[in-house]
Amino acid sequence: MSAFANQPTYDLFAPEALANSYPLFKRMRSEDPVHYCESAGYWILTRYRDVEAALRDERLSSDRTALYINQLGSLDFNLIQNFLHLTSKMMVDKDPPQHTRLRKLANPGFTTRAIESWRDIIENTTDRLLDNVQNRGGMDVVSDLSVPLPGFILPEIFGVPETDRANLLEWARDIGTFFGAARGSTIEIEELARKADKAAAQFCALIRQLIEQRRRQPGTDMISLLSVAYQEQGFNLEEVPSLCIEILNAGLLSTTDLIANGVNALLCHPEKLQKLKKNPTLINSAVEEIIRFDTSVPFFFRIAKQDLTIGGKEIAAGSLIALGLGAANHDPEKFEEPEVFDITRTPNEHLGFGSGIHFCLGAVLARMELTICLTTLLRRLPNLSFAPDKQAIPTKHSILILKGFDSLPVKFDARLK
Repeated sequence: MSAFANQPTYDLFAPEALANSYPLFKRMRSEDPVHYCESAGYWILTRYRDVEAALRDERLSSDRTALYINQLGSLDFNLIQNFLHLTSKMMVDKDPPQHTRLRKLANPGFTTRAIESWRDIIENTTDRLLDNVQNRGGMDVVSDLSVPLPGFILPEIFGVPETDRANLLEWARDIGTFFGAARGSTIEIEELARKADKAAAQFCALIRQLIEQRRRQPGTDMISLLSVAYQEQGFNLEEVPSLCIEILNAGLLSTTDLIANGVNALLCHPEKLQKLKKNPTLINSAVEEIIRFDTSVPFFFRIAKQDLTIGGKEIAAGSLIALGLGAANHDPEKFEEPEVFDITRTPNEHLGFGSGIHFCLGAVLARMELTICLTTLLRRLPNLSFAPDKQAIPTKHSILILKGFDSLPVKFDARLK
């Protein structure tokens, strides 16, 4: 009999949990806050104090290779060799001192000056996307705004030729989808794994080609900045594709979900939406509350490097541990009335971007995109509300790593901006 046979069981992929996971997280926090999910093969932390401490715990490794192999179940891990080659060099999956080195190399691409230079791109792209729907009286927030917005911005920032942009985005999404795929049916996982592996090979080939071009003709784009930084420090340019996919997935997938989650939260709380419209200076605190209230990255994963104890539970070396950022952000021990969506909440020490050395490198960019997008949306589309004849569709894949919507239909008054 399993040592965990008598413990509570929780289904993170039940339809009601996919639609709204926070009631389930509340139960887990109350009944078994350090829970071993036997069907998935990992521990789940749901209390703020445990999650925040784990994010800073040097006994926990960020190397998620074991997670990717675990997702395959009975499938041969050789199925994802290209994927593993790409992800094995990602900063987010590295521990010090490798992480420290890679973080230093990435910093030139995320200086305040570099990020501010992208503001016009974000503003112009948001306006252009809303021009396309302005007179329709309705749109799908996902397909018309939250997907194409970073989809236009990121290739521009990276300096990717227009002929390669569609492929770049498709490969990034295929790779990112496997990052957090649930260990479900073998057929489904095999399909996701094959797509991710093929995408990883094609993505690396394109980035290497662009690196060679920028070495001959450097510019001010992200690939040029990263290539120069790597060369100046004497590091292998073969590592650049891994950092590029990390930046792309953080900026593409999580930002896509964050925008849709933000619009959904505001529409579900019309009194807060009206308050924000009347007082636009609340946008910064509203953005922080959106990130706390419905974070687009519900879990970070770590691997125990040694036997340890968390919340009174003995966790063996080599164990996978899911750090519940979304659950922690709703912990009443940390946040007063955590289920209340409060756009004036202060302080707001959420874990939506992580904590410690792995705090999200692109947090400033993500905040800028969300702030500009919501500000422009509310200014240009009066009386924004849910479309009464269409249903929102929560994301079904990658719910462990990414939480958002596949579709979010809305309506508004068709007026000139």
